[in-house]
Amino acid sequence: MKTILDKIVEAKLVEISEAKQKTDINSLKNQIVHSNDVLRLSTSLKRTSHVNLLAEIKKASPSKGLLCPDFDHINLATQYTEHGVAGISVLTDPRFQGCLEHLSDIKANPKTNTVPILRKDFILDPYQIYESRAAGADAILLIVAILNQDNLLSLHQTAQDIGLDIIVEVHNESELEQALKINPSIIGINNRNLKTFTTNLETTIQLAPQIPSNIIIISESGINDPEHIQMLSKINVDAVLIGEALVTSADIPNKIHSLFQSV
Repeated sequence: MKTILDKIVEAKLVEISEAKQKTDINSLKNQIVHSNDVLRLSTSLKRTSHVNLLAEIKKASPSKGLLCPDFDHINLATQYTEHGVAGISVLTDPRFQGCLEHLSDIKANPKTNTVPILRKDFILDPYQIYESRAAGADAILLIVAILNQDNLLSLHQTAQDIGLDIIVEVHNESELEQALKINPSIIGINNRNLKTFTTNLETTIQLAPQIPSNIIIISESGINDPEHIQMLSKINVDAVLIGEALVTSADIPNKIHSLFQSV
């Protein structure tokens, strides 16, 4: 039986093929030549005195459906920027009711383009990396669960070559072992099992101590309580990626304050 992740990857391959027919890769490369310099997510996320926040723009999810009925990506990004986030993650996958235009809109707006922007999607092809940079992304996500070792290395190198930062996402020890082989600057530990979409913060607690201290560690998914952040702070996590707890909040500034007041 196909998992949610299997279905997402199948649909993504079709989506990539259609995108290539609309805009060829050379056009994207030409756009990159004339684009602005990237903002360094790796610098922004590196922990100093406290855990940093990578705040997510997320309208829906395959497991929970619509999260934010009055969704306004610019308003969300503005509130995030005004309240000190280290970066903004933009979900551009259609199954989350996202699109690349959300990212390019945020990058084009002077109120929201002062922090690094991550394109969060299911990256399978070099085309998507050039597409990300052309749209204004400062960083991309590479998910080890959907890539073999050769593809992971190749895509990581392509992104580095055009100046992007890369979060290499893992969920278990086997994936972490794969990730460490390519010497990443940033590792994201996803507490969500992408095959079942269940979350467990124990994933970060188990994996974080196995990551060398020179690599930035992000804990992703299922973080919605100050106690979660306090716990992650104690195991030297540099940053947390939070989406659902923010986009479903009636008062985002207060939510950010309440989550981080004790760290």
